[in-house]
Amino acid sequence: MYLKKFEYYILDSSVAGTLLLIALAIRIEAVNAGFDQFSSNIIFISVFIISTGLYISMQIALYEIIIYLCHHSKSLSIHEHLNDSVIAPEQAFMEYEKLRSNTIIEQKRTNDKKLELVHIYIHQTMAAYTSQENLQRLCMYISDFFQDKTSTIIIPIKIDSKLKAIDVMHLGWNIGKALGKRRSYT
Repeated sequence: MYLKKFEYYILDSSVAGTLLLIALAIRIEAVNAGFDQFSSNIIFISVFIISTGLYISMQIALYEIIIYLCHHSKSLSIHEHLNDSVIAPEQAFMEYEKLRSNTIIEQKRTNDKKLELVHIYIHQTMAAYTSQENLQRLCMYISDFFQDKTSTIIIPIKIDSKLKAIDVMHLGWNIGKALGKRRSYT
C-alpha cells in the first residue's frame, strides 16, 4: 500500500513539475513580449491553475470512462451468465433454507466453543477459591446469561475471602468479553 502511494506521489510530482515548467515558459515569453513583472506573474499563476484544472478534469473523466467500460463489460457477462442459469423460486427457497440452517449450525458451534472456553477459564481461575459444586453452578449461570435465559432461583456462590471484589469484577469483565457481551451487562 505504501508503495502504491509513493508511485502516485511520484506521478503527481512529475505532472506538477511539468505544468510549472510550461507556466514558467509562458511567463518568460510574456516578459520577452513586453509585459511588466506583475502581468507576467498573473499569467504564470493563471496558466498553472488552468493547466492543473485541465489535468485533474481529464484524469477524472478518464477514470469515469474506464470504470463505466469495466462495469458495463462485467454487467454484460453477468447478464449472459444469469440467462444461462435461471433458478426456479422453489429451488432458490430450498437453497436459502439450506444456507440459513448451515449458518445457524455454525453460530451454535461457535457459541458452544465460546462457552467451553469460558468454562475452562472459570475452572482454572476459580478452582482455588471455591468448591466444585459452586463452580458448576457458576458455569450454569453463565450459560444461562449467554443464552439470555432468566433463572428464577439464583443461589449465591461462596468464594474464599482472599479473592477481592475487584478480582471478581475483572473475572466478570473477562467472561463478558469472551462471550461478546457489552461491558455494561457484566
